[in-house]
Amino acid sequence: MILPRKVLICSLVLYLFGPHHALARHIPDNIKACLNTITANIYNDQFQQAEALIDSLSNDGNARPFDFLFRSILYQSQMMAAESNYLEDQFFECLDSVEAYSRIKLESGQDSALAYYFSGHSHAFRSLYQGRAGHTWSAIKKALGARKAYDRGYKADSTFHDIALGLGSYKYWKTVKTKTLNWTPLFKSEKRRGIELLRLAADSSEISQDASRAALIWVYINEKQYGQALSLAIEMQDKYPHGLTFLWPLGQAYFELGDFRQAIRIYKEINDKLSVDPGNYFNIIEASFYLFQCYKFQRIDLKNARINICHLAEEIQSLPIPEETQKRQKKKINKIMNACK
Repeated sequence: MILPRKVLICSLVLYLFGPHHALARHIPDNIKACLNTITANIYNDQFQQAEALIDSLSNDGNARPFDFLFRSILYQSQMMAAESNYLEDQFFECLDSVEAYSRIKLESGQDSALAYYFSGHSHAFRSLYQGRAGHTWSAIKKALGARKAYDRGYKADSTFHDIALGLGSYKYWKTVKTKTLNWTPLFKSEKRRGIELLRLAADSSEISQDASRAALIWVYINEKQYGQALSLAIEMQDKYPHGLTFLWPLGQAYFELGDFRQAIRIYKEINDKLSVDPGNYFNIIEASFYLFQCYKFQRIDLKNARINICHLAEEIQSLPIPEETQKRQKKKINKIMNACK
């Protein structure tokens, strides 16, 4: 699943260049308010409402290319929710428009920090998509392009803290993925700096605060700071109660803390929401596998656990799961089925 992906730099920097100084410098208030509402709709899985707002934003020439950027975010969110690439062409078309805009701005010497922000996000979203599709080398190249753009943007204007989301995510996860090479100068550890930047973005960015918090939850889980992950996931799920984005890390945080009763409750809620529009059933199997693990490790009542696992196996057998999804989730399906024999 979603996998996905953070302490402030210094109190003096925040005092001099904090959010109150930055708000009017980068994104007009009316556009910022609209973008934050779009983000809320996406996190609540209210995709039609988000699209309607993006359509209205497209009528404002001053909102370009935020309309293309947020439409690409919407498309990617819809594809991730459905575990499908059905909007791939539209997704890349939007990113092409974002990249073209940033290139024109940079060539004319205008709004360099904002232009680098758009360029960085274009590369980052492509990298995420390619990584999910299994195109590792392409994902790495796009991630390097994102890092380069974010670096240049932050050097041009270190008060534009929305860039810190992308730069912090890159620095943290690059370090995690290359941990066996972190003793070399080329791959030195930047985990701490990545977390600092993500926390800065969560506190002081204009339109990336909640996206930064979402990234921090997964970082805390990866760092085994499950209490912090749980606290933040609960806060965000309370804020966006209709969506699935924060239920996944919430369930995992409960699981890692050994609170299987609460984890079971969360994964059942996920499957209840998914059953309304199951898509290709990939995510239903994913949540079912976590339920299976909860029943397996709960070990309070082994007889009842086996009954629950067999009931889970029966539910999976009754689903019209497409052949492609069965292949992708074969190992997890087999583990559940074999445990019931």
